[in-house]
Amino acid sequence: MGKACELYEYDYSTGTIKLKNRKCRRCGRVMAYHETPKPRWACGYCGFTEYIQAEEKK
Repeated sequence: MGKACELYEYDYSTGTIKLKNRKCRRCGRVMAYHETPKPRWACGYCGFTEYIQAEEKK
């Protein structure tokens, strides 16, 4: 399991907390970003994978 400080971005001036990674459309869990062999977002729980186009970035 990841550390909380690595999963979220804190903005102390506005008091907001934002999740760094995307959430899975299918099951709602946090997805992982992989760069090789093709850039993609993948859910380890349900297996949903979203491939990224060349011009879109993380």
